[in-house]
Amino acid sequence: MHKLKNGEVIFIPNDLKSDAILFEDKKCFDKIIKKDQFPIANPGKDMFDIEGERMRTFHLQAEHYKDHLNKVLKFDFKEITKESAQAYLSKVVGRKIKKLTAPTDVVALICVIGELVKQETNGKWFLEKRYGMYNPIYEPNIVTSEGNLISISFGVIGLVKWRIAKLDTIFIHAHSKLTAPIKFNKYSKGRRIIVLE
Repeated sequence: MHKLKNGEVIFIPNDLKSDAILFEDKKCFDKIIKKDQFPIANPGKDMFDIEGERMRTFHLQAEHYKDHLNKVLKFDFKEITKESAQAYLSKVVGRKIKKLTAPTDVVALICVIGELVKQETNGKWFLEKRYGMYNPIYEPNIVTSEGNLISISFGVIGLVKWRIAKLDTIFIHAHSKLTAPIKFNKYSKGRRIIVLE
Protein backbone atom coordinates (compact mmCIF):
# COMPACT_ATOMS: atom_id res chain seq x y z
CA MET A 1 0.00 0.00 0.00
CA HIS A 2 1.33 3.41 -0.92
CA LYS A 3 -0.29 6.79 -0.34
CA LEU A 4 0.02 9.18 -3.28
CA LYS A 5 0.49 12.94 -2.93
CA ASN A 6 -3.08 13.61 -4.07
CA GLY A 7 -4.43 11.48 -1.19
CA GLU A 8 -5.25 8.42 -3.27
CA VAL A 9 -4.01 5.06 -2.06
CA ILE A 10 -2.56 2.43 -4.36
CA PHE A 11 -2.47 -1.21 -3.32
CA ILE A 12 0.21 -3.19 -5.14
CA PRO A 13 0.11 -7.00 -4.85
CA ASN A 14 3.19 -8.69 -3.49
CA ASP A 15 4.15 -10.26 -6.83
CA LEU A 16 4.48 -6.76 -8.37
CA LYS A 17 3.01 -8.14 -11.62
CA SER A 18 -0.72 -8.37 -10.97
CA ASP A 19 -3.24 -5.55 -11.14
CA ALA A 20 -2.84 -2.79 -8.60
CA ILE A 21 -5.93 -1.21 -7.08
CA LEU A 22 -6.34 2.55 -6.79
CA PHE A 23 -8.48 3.84 -3.91
CA GLU A 24 -9.98 7.30 -3.62
CA ASP A 25 -8.40 7.83 -0.20
CA LYS A 26 -7.11 6.06 2.92
CA LYS A 27 -10.61 5.91 4.42
CA CYS A 28 -11.87 3.96 1.40
CA PHE A 29 -8.87 1.61 1.60
CA ASP A 30 -9.43 1.05 5.35
CA LYS A 31 -13.08 0.19 4.68
CA ILE A 32 -12.02 -2.55 2.24
CA ILE A 33 -9.42 -3.89 4.69
CA LYS A 34 -12.06 -4.03 7.44
CA LYS A 35 -14.46 -5.84 5.08
CA ASP A 36 -11.61 -8.28 4.21
CA GLN A 37 -12.71 -8.43 0.58
CA PHE A 38 -11.08 -6.48 -2.22
CA PRO A 39 -13.25 -5.52 -5.22
CA ILE A 40 -11.24 -7.82 -7.49
CA ALA A 41 -11.09 -11.62 -7.71
CA ASN A 42 -7.98 -13.60 -6.89
CA PRO A 43 -6.28 -14.61 -10.13
CA GLY A 44 -5.90 -18.35 -10.69
CA LYS A 45 -8.66 -19.27 -8.25
CA ASP A 46 -8.16 -22.51 -6.36
CA MET A 47 -11.04 -24.88 -5.63
CA PHE A 48 -11.93 -23.31 -2.28
CA ASP A 49 -11.85 -19.82 -3.78
CA ILE A 50 -14.24 -20.91 -6.55
CA GLU A 51 -16.77 -21.98 -3.92
CA GLY A 52 -16.58 -18.49 -2.37
CA GLU A 53 -18.97 -17.61 0.42
CA ARG A 54 -20.33 -21.17 0.62
CA MET A 55 -17.05 -22.10 2.33
CA ARG A 56 -17.90 -19.93 5.35
CA THR A 57 -20.84 -22.25 6.08
CA PHE A 58 -19.10 -25.44 4.97
CA HIS A 59 -20.34 -27.35 8.02
CA LEU A 60 -23.92 -26.85 6.76
CA GLN A 61 -23.30 -27.81 3.13
CA ALA A 62 -23.29 -31.64 3.18
CA GLU A 63 -26.73 -31.95 1.55
CA HIS A 64 -25.85 -29.38 -1.10
CA TYR A 65 -22.66 -31.21 -2.03
CA LYS A 66 -24.33 -34.65 -1.90
CA ASP A 67 -26.92 -33.33 -4.34
CA HIS A 68 -24.16 -31.85 -6.52
CA LEU A 69 -22.34 -35.20 -6.70
CA ASN A 70 -25.59 -37.08 -7.36
CA LYS A 71 -26.38 -34.76 -10.26
CA VAL A 72 -22.91 -34.60 -11.82
CA LEU A 73 -22.09 -38.29 -11.33
CA LYS A 74 -25.62 -39.53 -12.11
CA PHE A 75 -26.31 -41.16 -8.76
CA ASP A 76 -29.39 -41.05 -6.56
CA PHE A 77 -28.05 -41.56 -3.04
CA LYS A 78 -30.45 -40.30 -0.39
CA GLU A 79 -27.92 -40.33 2.46
CA ILE A 80 -24.20 -39.90 2.94
CA THR A 81 -22.81 -43.32 3.80
CA LYS A 82 -19.46 -45.00 3.34
CA GLU A 83 -20.94 -46.82 0.35
CA SER A 84 -22.14 -43.62 -1.32
CA ALA A 85 -18.84 -41.84 -0.51
CA GLN A 86 -16.88 -44.74 -2.03
CA ALA A 87 -19.02 -44.59 -5.17
CA TYR A 88 -18.54 -40.82 -5.43
CA LEU A 89 -14.77 -41.15 -4.93
CA SER A 90 -14.45 -43.90 -7.54
CA LYS A 91 -16.40 -41.91 -10.10
CA VAL A 92 -14.54 -38.64 -9.44
CA VAL A 93 -11.19 -40.43 -9.74
CA GLY A 94 -12.39 -41.99 -13.01
CA ARG A 95 -13.47 -38.60 -14.29
CA LYS A 96 -10.09 -37.14 -13.24
CA ILE A 97 -8.36 -39.68 -15.49
CA LYS A 98 -10.60 -38.50 -18.34
CA LYS A 99 -9.96 -34.84 -17.34
CA LEU A 100 -13.65 -34.25 -16.56
CA THR A 101 -13.36 -33.49 -12.84
CA ALA A 102 -14.26 -29.92 -11.84
CA PRO A 103 -12.92 -28.19 -8.70
CA THR A 104 -16.42 -28.19 -7.16
CA ASP A 105 -16.51 -31.99 -7.48
CA VAL A 106 -13.40 -32.27 -5.30
CA VAL A 107 -14.76 -29.79 -2.73
CA ALA A 108 -17.99 -31.81 -2.66
CA LEU A 109 -16.00 -35.00 -2.03
CA ILE A 110 -14.12 -33.30 0.82
CA CYS A 111 -17.46 -32.35 2.35
CA VAL A 112 -19.22 -35.72 2.10
CA ILE A 113 -16.19 -37.80 3.11
CA GLY A 114 -15.38 -35.27 5.83
CA GLU A 115 -18.89 -35.57 7.25
CA LEU A 116 -18.35 -39.31 7.72
CA VAL A 117 -14.95 -38.78 9.35
CA LYS A 118 -16.39 -36.05 11.56
CA GLN A 119 -19.14 -38.41 12.74
CA GLU A 120 -16.72 -41.27 13.42
CA THR A 121 -14.33 -39.07 15.40
CA ASN A 122 -16.99 -36.93 17.08
CA GLY A 123 -15.22 -34.00 15.49
CA LYS A 124 -15.91 -30.50 14.23
CA TRP A 125 -15.19 -28.71 11.00
CA PHE A 126 -12.80 -25.80 11.06
CA LEU A 127 -11.63 -23.43 8.37
CA GLU A 128 -8.07 -22.30 7.94
CA LYS A 129 -8.15 -18.82 6.51
CA ARG A 130 -5.33 -17.97 4.14
CA TYR A 131 -5.01 -15.38 1.44
CA GLY A 132 -4.90 -15.51 -2.31
CA MET A 133 -3.52 -12.52 -4.18
CA TYR A 134 -6.22 -10.22 -2.78
CA ASN A 135 -8.91 -12.06 -0.85
CA PRO A 136 -9.27 -14.76 1.79
CA ILE A 137 -9.61 -18.44 0.96
CA TYR A 138 -11.08 -20.89 3.48
CA GLU A 139 -9.77 -24.46 3.59
CA PRO A 140 -11.90 -26.95 5.56
CA ASN A 141 -10.45 -29.60 7.86
CA ILE A 142 -11.54 -31.49 10.98
CA VAL A 143 -10.56 -31.43 14.64
CA THR A 144 -11.52 -34.62 16.53
CA SER A 145 -13.04 -34.78 20.00
CA GLU A 146 -9.56 -35.85 21.18
CA GLY A 147 -8.10 -32.61 19.83
CA ASN A 148 -6.36 -34.13 16.82
CA LEU A 149 -6.15 -32.53 13.39
CA ILE A 150 -7.45 -34.48 10.42
CA SER A 151 -6.36 -32.78 7.24
CA ILE A 152 -9.31 -34.06 5.25
CA SER A 153 -8.79 -31.57 2.42
CA PHE A 154 -5.20 -32.69 1.88
CA GLY A 155 -6.22 -36.35 2.11
CA VAL A 156 -9.06 -36.18 -0.40
CA ILE A 157 -7.15 -33.94 -2.82
CA GLY A 158 -4.29 -36.45 -2.65
CA LEU A 159 -6.58 -39.39 -3.44
CA VAL A 160 -7.97 -37.60 -6.48
CA LYS A 161 -4.59 -36.30 -7.65
CA TRP A 162 -2.92 -39.71 -7.40
CA ARG A 163 -6.04 -41.49 -8.69
CA ILE A 164 -6.53 -43.65 -5.62
CA ALA A 165 -10.17 -44.67 -5.29
CA LYS A 166 -9.90 -46.26 -1.84
CA LEU A 167 -12.03 -44.55 0.79
CA ASP A 168 -10.53 -46.75 3.52
CA THR A 169 -7.27 -44.82 3.14
CA ILE A 170 -8.93 -41.80 4.79
CA PHE A 171 -10.42 -43.78 7.67
CA ILE A 172 -7.22 -45.74 8.32
CA HIS A 173 -5.37 -42.43 8.63
CA ALA A 174 -8.08 -40.95 10.88
CA HIS A 175 -7.79 -43.87 13.34
CA SER A 176 -4.09 -44.71 12.97
CA LYS A 177 -2.05 -45.30 16.09
CA LEU A 178 1.15 -45.80 14.07
CA THR A 179 1.95 -42.12 13.75
CA ALA A 180 1.70 -39.43 16.38
CA PRO A 181 -1.36 -37.27 15.73
CA ILE A 182 -1.03 -33.58 15.01
CA LYS A 183 -2.57 -31.76 17.95
CA PHE A 184 -4.99 -29.06 16.89
CA ASN A 185 -4.04 -26.63 19.68
CA LYS A 186 -0.41 -26.75 18.53
CA TYR A 187 -1.31 -26.63 14.82
CA SER A 188 -3.64 -23.66 15.24
CA LYS A 189 -1.08 -21.38 16.92
CA GLY A 190 -0.24 -18.49 14.62
CA ARG A 191 -2.85 -19.51 12.04
CA ARG A 192 -6.18 -17.94 11.21
CA ILE A 193 -8.61 -20.64 12.35
CA ILE A 194 -12.40 -20.51 12.44
CA VAL A 195 -14.07 -23.43 14.24
CA LEU A 196 -17.52 -24.09 12.79
CA GLU A 197 -20.23 -25.03 15.28
